[in-house]
Amino acid sequence: MTSSSIARNISLLRKERKLTQDQLAEFLGVTKASVSKWETGQSYPDFPTLPRLATFFGVTVDELIGYEPQLSRDRIRTECAALRQAFATRGFDDAVAAAQALVRDYYSCYPLLAQVASVYVNHLDQAPGPQEREELISQAVALCQRVREHSSIPADIKMVNALESGLLLMQGRADDAAALLEDTITPETGEAIILASAYKMQGQPDKAAAALQSTLMQALALSVNTLAVMAADCAGDPTRLEETHRRTVALMDAFDFEHVFLNAAASHLQFAQAFALAGNADRAFDCLNDYVRACRRMEFPLRLHGDDFFDHLEEWADGLTSGDAAPRDDAAVKASLVAGVRDNPVLAGLADDPRFGCIVANLEELAR
Repeated sequence: MTSSSIARNISLLRKERKLTQDQLAEFLGVTKASVSKWETGQSYPDFPTLPRLATFFGVTVDELIGYEPQLSRDRIRTECAALRQAFATRGFDDAVAAAQALVRDYYSCYPLLAQVASVYVNHLDQAPGPQEREELISQAVALCQRVREHSSIPADIKMVNALESGLLLMQGRADDAAALLEDTITPETGEAIILASAYKMQGQPDKAAAALQSTLMQALALSVNTLAVMAADCAGDPTRLEETHRRTVALMDAFDFEHVFLNAAASHLQFAQAFALAGNADRAFDCLNDYVRACRRMEFPLRLHGDDFFDHLEEWADGLTSGDAAPRDDAAVKASLVAGVRDNPVLAGLADDPRFGCIVANLEELAR
């Protein structure tokens, strides 16, 4: 809500009804000068006058002052894209202030709050110090809790549960994270398959394909991510680590994951870390070379996209509040690709090997 929106709305509503400023002033019992100041943004109508104005024009007070308690999906995407840009170009403090102002204006728009919490999580690394980082974590947790307590949208609740549990782990609160999630893991009941069948019966094959392909993509992404996380647990068992890696690569290759999945490179990095922990430098560098290759295959600006097999993913992304955009600005993503290797403490033991310098140099070239 701004003074300009109130001024514009009063002027438009008056002109739509073909009224002069004198006529509106007479009805409200104010001077023409007062109406003129309202329409030029020099002053506001006082509090008792607002409902009388709204009633006269046949609108709500919210409509009169230009306040939208619930933003559309497209507006949420636009606002969050602006926040990501702010973190990339305006500095941490200004970006956080912009996000806080947006939250204050739309504190009951729970899909927006969920997306702002996600923006916070994806920009924690930009905090200038531990205190600022911890404060941003606290704000993100508070947003997650508000969404969970008040939203009726299952997807938003699921999203904030995942975000908050990850934040709790960052704070060393494993018991709280487990308590939050332990009752949320339920057997898959095949809703997407049923939904796709319903779409087919309705004569909507494209929507059916989008439902099935999006479900398959999410299942594959979860499988690849899970295998990559399991890699660290296999560091003490070389045979099991090699087999876990073989199966993961086979799954990724079968669906060309480096092309269609935005975060495919991260899986290679996790295996590089696992092999480094296992003391197998050669295999770690094999995985780092895979990481560089996957980074090279990333297409900027980053967007969710399919291929000849996943040819309806974009239709699914259109229905998401977050859309098809990456969770961070492209420049921040590129910087993180380099930092993920160069500043990785697990890989520090490889830093003296000339191959490590080549890997970092290749990544820095990609990030330019």
